[in-house]
Amino acid sequence: MDDDDGKKTLPQLQRAGSSSRSSPDRGKERGHRSRDGCLTCRARKVKCNEQRPVCDKCRIKSRDCIWPSGDESERRKNKKRRINQDTWSPSSASVINQHPHRKEQQAQPPTIIDHHPTASSSTSNHNASPTIAPSSSSHSEHASSPKEKELERRSIRGRVVVPPGFLPPNALAAKGKERDKEVDVVDWLVPEPMRAQLMMDSSFLQPYFPTIDERLVMRHYLSRTVHIIIAFESKYHPWNPWVSIHAPLAFRHLPGTNPAADALRTAMLAVGSVHLQYANNPEDQGAAWRVTKGAKVTVLRLIKETLEDKDGKARDLSQDDIELVLAALLSCTIASSLAADDSWHDLLSSVLAFIDQLGGAQHILRDAPRDRLSPSRFFMEQLAIRDVFGCMTTELAPTILQDAFTPWFFESESWSKSDLEWESVERMFGISRGMVDMIARACTLISAVRSQGKPLREPSESDDPDSPDNSLADRAQANLKAAAQNLTAEIQVWDEAENFTPLHPRTQYGNHSYRHAIKIRLLKKVYNVPSDDERVVKSSMAIIELAGEMLALYGKITWLTWPILIAGFEIPPNHPSRLMALGMLGAFGPHACFDNRAGARMLSDYWMWHDMDGDHATSWEVARILNQRPFLD
Repeated sequence: MDDDDGKKTLPQLQRAGSSSRSSPDRGKERGHRSRDGCLTCRARKVKCNEQRPVCDKCRIKSRDCIWPSGDESERRKNKKRRINQDTWSPSSASVINQHPHRKEQQAQPPTIIDHHPTASSSTSNHNASPTIAPSSSSHSEHASSPKEKELERRSIRGRVVVPPGFLPPNALAAKGKERDKEVDVVDWLVPEPMRAQLMMDSSFLQPYFPTIDERLVMRHYLSRTVHIIIAFESKYHPWNPWVSIHAPLAFRHLPGTNPAADALRTAMLAVGSVHLQYANNPEDQGAAWRVTKGAKVTVLRLIKETLEDKDGKARDLSQDDIELVLAALLSCTIASSLAADDSWHDLLSSVLAFIDQLGGAQHILRDAPRDRLSPSRFFMEQLAIRDVFGCMTTELAPTILQDAFTPWFFESESWSKSDLEWESVERMFGISRGMVDMIARACTLISAVRSQGKPLREPSESDDPDSPDNSLADRAQANLKAAAQNLTAEIQVWDEAENFTPLHPRTQYGNHSYRHAIKIRLLKKVYNVPSDDERVVKSSMAIIELAGEMLALYGKITWLTWPILIAGFEIPPNHPSRLMALGMLGAFGPHACFDNRAGARMLSDYWMWHDMDGDHATSWEVARILNQRPFLD
């Protein structure tokens, strides 16, 4: 029953509400429905508090909280919302007045207007709920863009609190210096097995290698050549620094913009072309020499443009320029060594002079990262070890690794074993850093003995260690004797030390082979022991046996070229081990190049010369007479 003032009683209001919910226009009388809730709550037709990434309903019920895609969410946000004219209340007006852009409306009471001005609907005007009359400012707000409405809606809602479990427990635990050790995501974007394949894409190569022949050679370099200048690659952790560290430098600058980058691309093409010439015809070494001769002139000219301006004044080099120059000279030296020409020594001398002018390896690496193998560190390791192997041919002292246990050469062992670069030297050369250091010290000792013109006398029990040194020459001789004795003692205990080092079996084979090779070199070069000495024969046979086992197990022993040669020089005539040595040098197959063939030819020529002349000329004297000084590593 209606009251006198036209208002309905409570039961009548309840009946009116129930009838309105069953009417077709019930959507007009319902409150605002969430349009940005999760799909799970919408499917269950429950109210969602729109808390991302997991709303309260789904979190309490342990349901999967699924949210619409960005396009669908944006489309729903931009959809115009119909204003419910029947559900206004003073509380809603107070919420609106809290917005900072509506402070001017707080002092104005809302004006109630009639949404049904016709006479026929005058009765329903008493039942309709009032709403706020739009002022001039509200008209402009209704005309605002959907993005502005969204900003207003979020500003009303307030601050966003990070929900529990949004970040891992240890995500923000790092403090101080530990934050600096965070791995950059860029370092892990490209899978290592696919890196070379992606770089071989023609569209990627074309801006940097404009001609078709250049792109063909570069594809050969990335697909095949990079695998013959590394000792071994792991199937479980495929990591080749020639692909992941060296090759990307060629794509830093476009052609013509940086002469050092142009020099690097030319040197890389030379390396790939030399190996391509060998794959085409292993007998055509002259074609490889033509490639290296032209590449050497171009590379050195471009590097000179990098180091000097047009007036001949030295330029200030950036870290990028230094890395590119080192990479270019390293690649040019490798191309010369693979072609087995004599220019490798001049190129290596140029690199060593460049490093010396920059203050040495330790100064170059002062700002290099200490947690990964940077380009500068990789190039210095390569050049230092190749300098040592070059000294085995020239019988000179190493320039980079002059001192025993050089700090910068060993500091990376503290981190490389726990990463993909678990031991870069072992992967590249098949021996450990300790063995490289021992070879360097042996080369230094042999060079010192060679410079004094006469070998040392082997120590005996009759020697008096307390006898005074009467002259400077005697003291120098005593120092050489002490160095030789210490190195010989270190070689003798190497077998026992190897049993306690966690090295790969291939690295252990390489260390043992080079240990015997150093022993032979010390006996022959330092003490002038004859080839038929029992110690020399025993070490020679041990090298041939180790190389045979390695060839049977792994099928690739390119990093044992030097030990096989050193052992082969001491094998007596008509001994069956001679054929075994030549067979192993020729068994390198697809992993070989002209340098391996030059080593086998050098061994055959020495046997022919030695068998005719006896034991008068040493192996390196014969090599110099025959103009054979191959660079072997």
